[in-house]
Amino acid sequence: MRTVGLLFSPLEHQAMLVAGGIGVLERQARQLRRAGIDELYAVDLVPLTPVPAGVKAITAAALPGHVSAEDRVVIIAAGVILDERAIAAVLAATGPALLVADAARPGAVGVERLDAATFAAGMMALPGKIVRGTAATIGEWDLGSTLIRAAWLDPATQRIDFASLPLYAPARRRDVALIWAQPQSPDEARAATDILVSAAQKGCLDWPARFIHPWPEDMLVKLLAPTRITPNMVTLGTGIIGIAAGFAFGFGYLWLGLVLALITGPLDGVDGKLARTRVEFSKWGDLEHLVDKLLEYGWYLAIAWHFTSVSGSALPFAIAGFIILPAIAEAVQGEFFRRLTGVQLDDAGAAERRIRLIAGRRNTFLWTWLPFAIFGLWFEGFVAMAVYSVFTTGVAQWRFYKRLSAYGRAHGDRIAANYRATAYTFLPPTGL
Repeated sequence: MRTVGLLFSPLEHQAMLVAGGIGVLERQARQLRRAGIDELYAVDLVPLTPVPAGVKAITAAALPGHVSAEDRVVIIAAGVILDERAIAAVLAATGPALLVADAARPGAVGVERLDAATFAAGMMALPGKIVRGTAATIGEWDLGSTLIRAAWLDPATQRIDFASLPLYAPARRRDVALIWAQPQSPDEARAATDILVSAAQKGCLDWPARFIHPWPEDMLVKLLAPTRITPNMVTLGTGIIGIAAGFAFGFGYLWLGLVLALITGPLDGVDGKLARTRVEFSKWGDLEHLVDKLLEYGWYLAIAWHFTSVSGSALPFAIAGFIILPAIAEAVQGEFFRRLTGVQLDDAGAAERRIRLIAGRRNTFLWTWLPFAIFGLWFEGFVAMAVYSVFTTGVAQWRFYKRLSAYGRAHGDRIAANYRATAYTFLPPTGL
């Protein structure tokens, strides 16, 4: 059985609207393709509507020739910007499904009123048999509206309440308001862009990324979104600046290196935000974090090289080791915890999120170094970064074992029994 995506043409005044750097039809196509649907059709496009790459433009009358009775057809209404969590919920349904909104809820919106209490919220999944039969007998009726009615009247249809969807977005590691928009004008499209960029912000960050970086990141994303600059290009540019910072550190231009390194902070958030805003992801994006780490560790070694060349002592390399090795240990244990539990260690609980806010990472190290630099205490600031790294990694290590033991006891009877049998009775009981 195939799953086929069906998109409907926006109206003429909506066809050229751009939100988050791309047209609404393009966004819908990218979202469905990212959700795993490769066979996409756009029905009855109005003139001048850009056809997304890989989407076949067909007429409603021709639909039965492209959809088989055994297919599952996922349909998004014309002109709707829809949250990816809503798309995932409809796709997860095992049978016919219809996304709905409670008309009595303040601010509830939809593409069509179904009854006094309910709106159709812009997405559904139907058996191919129903779609084929409706398309073959549609006449002058609107196909999208008729399919909505067919789903609504079918007692087998699962009705998914848009407002009941979870607010927690795992990819962004925070609660994010659900996105729903159907822009009708350039002003509404710009408002939708603001919402999309704001929603692209990740949670569970260190304090510079949370409190300092969002404003320049958002400004750059809005500037770059309508252009042909891709997230990978931003990543490459950030990497070039990072390499330049490393050379500046190594040759003793510490202020230049620090400024360039600080610039990479918000730039490092721009590529991810741009990708989420434009729904433009690639396999190379997964390598970004590894490249970031290599650049960061290279900076500390370059700084140590400079201090060693000035002092003639190898001590700066030992200090760099106290910055780098704890950071590597924390990254390894965090990855182990994620692979074992399916949850990011930084996001495992309130305590971990607070620790993440102040933990020793690239941004916090650089901003810790800045006040020392202002007073000319470059080496002392380098030592402070090492102390910061060791201390915060120790705290993170403690929480790692606490969370790991809690997970083991909750998910394995044998592990729980071992913990009870080997408990240190001389210690007072503590909560997790």
